[in-house]
Amino acid sequence: MIDDQLFIQLYPDNEQEITWLRRGKGEGASIPRTGRLADLSEQAADCRVIVFAPAGDVVLLMADVPPMSRQRMSMAIPFALEDDLITDIDSLHFAFAKRSEGEFTPVAVVADDLMSTWLSRLQQANIQPDILIPETLALPLIPDGWSILIDTQGGLVRSGVLSGFAMEPSNLATIVQGALDREEEFPRQIHVLHRAGEGASGISLLKSLCCEVTEESPSDRLQILGAHFDEKRVINLLQGKYSRESGIKQIWRAWRIPLALAMIWFSVWIAGTLFDMARLSEQSRMLDNEIQTAYREVFPEARNMQNLRIRMQRDLDRSRNTGARKTIGFLDILGGIGVHLGSEPNIQLTNIHFRSGKLELRMEIDDLQAFDKIKARLDRADLAVEVLSVTSRGNTVTAHIKISPEISPNKRHSENPAEK
Repeated sequence: MIDDQLFIQLYPDNEQEITWLRRGKGEGASIPRTGRLADLSEQAADCRVIVFAPAGDVVLLMADVPPMSRQRMSMAIPFALEDDLITDIDSLHFAFAKRSEGEFTPVAVVADDLMSTWLSRLQQANIQPDILIPETLALPLIPDGWSILIDTQGGLVRSGVLSGFAMEPSNLATIVQGALDREEEFPRQIHVLHRAGEGASGISLLKSLCCEVTEESPSDRLQILGAHFDEKRVINLLQGKYSRESGIKQIWRAWRIPLALAMIWFSVWIAGTLFDMARLSEQSRMLDNEIQTAYREVFPEARNMQNLRIRMQRDLDRSRNTGARKTIGFLDILGGIGVHLGSEPNIQLTNIHFRSGKLELRMEIDDLQAFDKIKARLDRADLAVEVLSVTSRGNTVTAHIKISPEISPNKRHSENPAEK
């Protein structure tokens, strides 16, 4: 939070020198200094900058306009004051405050080129003013009275909360008398700030008026302005196109439609993403249900339904491996016996059945001797041959045998001398 205030006093005729005063929170009176604007660049960076414009260059008036929006009032006020101004209103800048209790709107009028010059000088020095007001609105505010400042720079009069004017000290009494004649209510008190000898003749005439006149010897004009500055009781000239917010508002107006479209697109994208997530979640749930149903059909004895996809993949892999081993066993056995069966021309296979890794054959052959030769060949081929049945009818022998890829008991005994 910025607590320090930097007061800058501009001089008439665009003098390059300025007077400035820095006031910190809780600090006592500071000493005004004179220099160039460029000397304040660093100090202005961490201060609230208040600039006092020459009172002679700003006219304070009251405009009689009906209640309306601020934007419409900015267009109506110049035409309401056109008859009171000599200069073309198109070359003037109008700033205004809230309507007063008398239903008049306080207005500050200044030449447009002067505003541009002041702000250009400040900008060249990298100074961004927060408030720009005429000097008169920083004089002491006297309840039901006026305050007048007289020094070597001229005279200032504050005749109300948001009213006042500049004058030549030599014409003090005449100007004040004319202003009093135009006022509906005569001030009860006039407080004059001046150094000894400054405006003495005019002050003497003031005392002859029908009001109380008090005097004070000030130390410096800028110290008085800084001490009595009240941000709530001024007309800030930085309005309209000179407003500090105008640049931001212009950027906002230029970008608000693209930003709005971007926000709409982003909202639609978020909504679409959420919809896709919900749809995929529902599909995943349905797929899990289907997997569970299929798993129960394939493995009805299963009880654990957790991680079904992994479990099913594991069980299917196991089943494939088991099936592959059975298929390979059948082919191995069939290939092994084919050589021996094919060497016997009078054999005829009537049935082949493979189950649990064992091959069952039904065959017809001419005689028992031929069957014994086939069995002997199969035994020597490292195959276990089990004769289930052998029948003889006429010239045909029907045999039913079971063959497995195991070494026959006779073969094992012949290869193991210890068992003989």
